[in-house]
Amino acid sequence: HNASWLYCSPTKTSFLKYFAELESFIPSCFWSTVCVSLLSPDRNPIETKTERMADLHQLKDNEVLMAFASYATIVLTKMMFMSSATAFQRLTNKIFANPEDCAGFGKGENAKKFLRTDEKVERVRRAHLNDIENIVPFLGIGLLYSLSGPDLSTALMHFRIFVGARIYHTIAYLTPLPQPNRALAFFAGYGVTLSMAYRLLKSRLYL
Repeated sequence: HNASWLYCSPTKTSFLKYFAELESFIPSCFWSTVCVSLLSPDRNPIETKTERMADLHQLKDNEVLMAFASYATIVLTKMMFMSSATAFQRLTNKIFANPEDCAGFGKGENAKKFLRTDEKVERVRRAHLNDIENIVPFLGIGLLYSLSGPDLSTALMHFRIFVGARIYHTIAYLTPLPQPNRALAFFAGYGVTLSMAYRLLKSRLYL
């Protein structure tokens, strides 16, 4: 009964307008904090933020995860280099896959002669595709493996063998070196990914 004046008073419109302005003025993070406090009254928002910071520090202190990040950066940089190498071979040998790419070298029928395949370009492109096929699974499985708490020396052995195998595979592909150089490099890297997957499933199997 005491609050009925709010709904009957002519100041109702101005009050609602004031409340809307107040709501837009207060940062949304304040309302998030209020909601967290109401839903979890026993939990201090400051303690929750501290716990998150502690979790981040634990990740930084994970030596295996930091090692994985380092070697993953190496193979990703190498994979990016392969796309640049493909573009370099195309421009150097004037070999293009799309008609619009030939516009700077000729027009009409004269430009069509640049639309062809070349063994040097294709070799670099195939090496790049092989990188994608092997590095992407390594990144996914390697990350999960790093978070499973493996021994540091064992993890480093896996990471180093994989990175070395991928670099040697590219050298063997582009040089080219006689087989079984490229095949051995491929299976070495592939075996590392399978080994990590096996160890991960063996130690953290929740099927």
